[in-house]
Amino acid sequence: MKAANESSWKQLIPPEFLEPNWRFWSFVFISILGSILIVLYTVPVYDGLTDPFYTPTVLILPLVVLFRLTCYAYRKDYHRHLFNHPNTCAADVRLDSGKRGYTGETGFFRIENVHRYFMYTAWGILPFFYYDIYHSIVYTGAITVSLGTVILTINAVAVTVYTFSCHSVRHLIGGYRDCVNCPANRNSKNSLYRFQSRLNGHHEAIAWTSLIMFVFVDLFIRGMVAGIIPNIVLIHGVL
Repeated sequence: MKAANESSWKQLIPPEFLEPNWRFWSFVFISILGSILIVLYTVPVYDGLTDPFYTPTVLILPLVVLFRLTCYAYRKDYHRHLFNHPNTCAADVRLDSGKRGYTGETGFFRIENVHRYFMYTAWGILPFFYYDIYHSIVYTGAITVSLGTVILTINAVAVTVYTFSCHSVRHLIGGYRDCVNCPANRNSKNSLYRFQSRLNGHHEAIAWTSLIMFVFVDLFIRGMVAGIIPNIVLIHGVL
């Protein structure tokens, strides 16, 4: 009976509003896989490349996990796909129950509102990623740019864009206004706010891209250690 009711509800919801569970469960899978690799095989630095999970070890793991766990992009997925509530805010029907009150950032989940504070810690972590790029270039005593350097750079940029496309950043630089769409505010010269708003519109995609890139760098370095992937040198010159 429950399956039949669920099927009838799904028929009422436009297809574009029925989101698959793969995003949430892929996050769970990546988190578990990354944790297992870190525990079993410690590879903080290899051939001048620093694994992003060890940048530095004491800071990066708890702060990144908490920053991402309380992120609006991720909390939408686990509220919908783990708790199945609300299934979608854009539709007027829910797969669980229309009588059930919203349980988003209420009760225990008020803790998600500390996200804005983890945002500041995320800013503090960013310089470590760029230092790792610098270290990968000069660690030989000469200027060396390798494939690993390029990958570290892409990862650093992806994490930076993810951090600054955050909803909390949007609020900080202009979204605190009571009426963002009022003519006086809509026509303001706050180009930074408008630019960040465009980034924020893609925040979820950026969040997943940066997470996948984060893990890819880790796997790339581990592949080098295993002798599977060569770290191709692109530029080598005198320092």
